[in-house]
Amino acid sequence: MRKRVSFPTRSFGSDAQAPDPGSLAEWVGSRRGRAADLITYQLEQGLMPQLNSGVTSPCAGGRFYHKRWLGSLIGIEGTEITGEIGCDTGPLLNDADDLDMVRKNLWLAVPAPRELGLSDHYFHDPDEAAHSLVSTYQEMMRAMRDAGTAGHVLLYEKPLGEELEALADRKVFFFSRHQTKKSLSLLLEHQSVVAIRPSRLELIGDLMGEYEVQKIILLDAGEEDLRQALEYKDPDGLLCGGYCQDSCSHYWKSIVENASILR
Repeated sequence: MRKRVSFPTRSFGSDAQAPDPGSLAEWVGSRRGRAADLITYQLEQGLMPQLNSGVTSPCAGGRFYHKRWLGSLIGIEGTEITGEIGCDTGPLLNDADDLDMVRKNLWLAVPAPRELGLSDHYFHDPDEAAHSLVSTYQEMMRAMRDAGTAGHVLLYEKPLGEELEALADRKVFFFSRHQTKKSLSLLLEHQSVVAIRPSRLELIGDLMGEYEVQKIILLDAGEEDLRQALEYKDPDGLLCGGYCQDSCSHYWKSIVENASILR
C-alpha cells in the first residue's frame, strides 16, 4: 500500500507587499507605544502568511530589508562609501526583539554585501572596502543573533566567491537566484545544503560526486519535481522551499500543500 511522504518546508524570505492603508493604521494602533516604522510592518506582514500556512522553518525579511541594513551602516551616504564603515545596531536589535515576540528563533533574510551596490569614494582600494563591509556585516548579524535571531539568509543575484568565503558560517545560509554549474559549485564549497529550482536538479546530480550535498531544498516544487528529486536524495535529505514575490498568503499555502507525495 502506498503511503504519503511529507517534506519539511523552509522559507528564504519575501518581497514587501504594498501596504493596505486600513491594515497599516490598525497595526500602528496595536503597537501601544512601541517604536515602529514601515519596515517593521513589512517584516511582520511578510512573516504572518508563513506562520498561518504552517511553514516548518519560516524566515522574516527579504530584499526590501536592504533599507534597514543601509540605514544602519555608518560611513555610507546613499549608496556611496564616504568614510570608515561601521554600524548602529539599535534599529536591528529593535527588529530582532519585535520578531522574537512573534516567534522565537526566526531566520532573517537580507541582501548580501555585494547586492547593496555600494561605490567606494573613501578607501580607493576594492579589497579594503570589501573587507570593511564584510566585517561590519558580521558585526550586524552577530548582534541580531545575540538578540535571538537564529541566523541569516544572505540573498544573492549572483554569488561572489571571496565574499562567500569570508561570510560562511553555520548560522548563515547563501541563497542565489543565479543557478549555473559554476554558481552552484561556489555555494557548495561553503555549505552542504543548497536551495535550487527543479530545473537545476541535473546540475546538482553532476556536482554530488565532487561536493557533499546533505540536503536539497527544492524551490516551488510540484509532485513530479519531488519524484525527480528523490532520484538524487532520500526523503530525509529533501525539503521544499520558496521565496515569495507576490500573493504571499496563497503562495505559502501552496508550498505547504505541495510538500508531500504518495509513494
